Amino acid sequence: MSERPGPEKIAATGDPEEFARRVAGALFAWDTASSSGPADYAQVLIDAGDPSELDALASDVRSYLPTTEAWVQLKTYQARQWLTIDTADVPKAWETAVAQAAPGQLPTGATAYTITGTRHRTGTWGTTPQDASRSVSFTVFIACPRPAPEFHGTCSLVRLSDLDNPLR
Repeated sequence: MSERPGPEKIAATGDPEEFARRVAGALFAWDTASSSGPADYAQVLIDAGDPSELDALASDVRSYLPTTEAWVQLKTYQARQWLTIDTADVPKAWETAVAQAAPGQLPTGATAYTITGTRHRTGTWGTTPQDASRSVSFTVFIACPRPAPEFHGTCSLVRLSDLDNPLR
C-alpha cells in the first residue's frame, strides 16, 4: 500500500469568494493514509490565517478536525474526507453584522461566505469499502484588504462558524 499525499497549502488569491472556497476545501480535505496528522492539516489553515485572530482561529479549526485519538482509530480504516461545495454566498445577516460592529472590530476588507455542500468520507472496514456523506453548512470569515481585480494580494482567514450553524 502506498502512502497518499498530505495537506496542500491554500493558494493565495485576492478574490474573496475563491479564497473562501479554497479554505472550505482545505478544511474538509484530510487523509489518514498520508504521513500527516490532524495538526498538519490544521497548520495549512492557520498559515492562511489573519495574524490578529490566530488563537481563536486555531480553536475553530480544531473543532472541524478529528482529535489525535480519533485519527489513530480512523487510520485503521484508511479514512479520507473531502467536501463538494454547492454554494458559497455572502449571507444576508453579514450586512447587519458589519453595521453593528464597533469601529476597528472587523479587519479591513472583512467579509463572510456561507458554504453549503456535502462532506464525503471513505474508508475500509475489514475488506469492505465504506462510503458516507452528509450535507454540511458553515461560514468562513475572511479579510481581503481591497477588492479584486484591483488588489492582487492575498486574503486571510479570520474565523469559522460552528459546523452546521452558519450565518444566514
